Amino acid sequence: MKGALLLAGVSRKTLNAIETKAQKTQRRTTGLHQTNRDKRWTRRRDDPQYATEKNCLMVHLRLLGMMCEFRDAPTLPDLERAIVVRYIGHEPVPGSYRDALTLEVLDYPEFADEAINGSHGESGFHIGHEDPTLVPKHVPGNISWRKKRSNLIQGNMTLRESRTALIELIARYFELGEVTVTPE
Repeated sequence: MKGALLLAGVSRKTLNAIETKAQKTQRRTTGLHQTNRDKRWTRRRDDPQYATEKNCLMVHLRLLGMMCEFRDAPTLPDLERAIVVRYIGHEPVPGSYRDALTLEVLDYPEFADEAINGSHGESGFHIGHEDPTLVPKHVPGNISWRKKRSNLIQGNMTLRESRTALIELIARYFELGEVTVTPE
């Protein structure tokens, strides 16, 4: 998969960044579960960043497949595309990937530029969890690419709870007369 993506124009630095997000812990210097880019499967099972090695590899392939659906994403050869289908559940369609909460289309050139030229410890692209309270949470069906803003809005709510909270917020603006919709 890595070789095919390199040939398709994905930089090694971008691929390494995705591998790190999928397989290693974040840096945590305080609190009960301090880590520094440890392999997730080497952590204790009660650590929130724990995942089995198999799940990490499946998450890795899933993230690569989702990336191939970003706007202006590279196209995979048939063999690798068939592998991706197994992990994302459908044929990848470039330009179709949306943040699960904000519904923004994610842009591959922006993603790749940030992976290559980004600031250490900062990223506009995050791994989001449909249910951040799931234990373990780093499993294939619970992860997706998100924008930073999306993760900040969701916090520790499930995706469904955060969507509901957004709708309730908008409804309050309508109740106050702060927002009106006028057909064109």
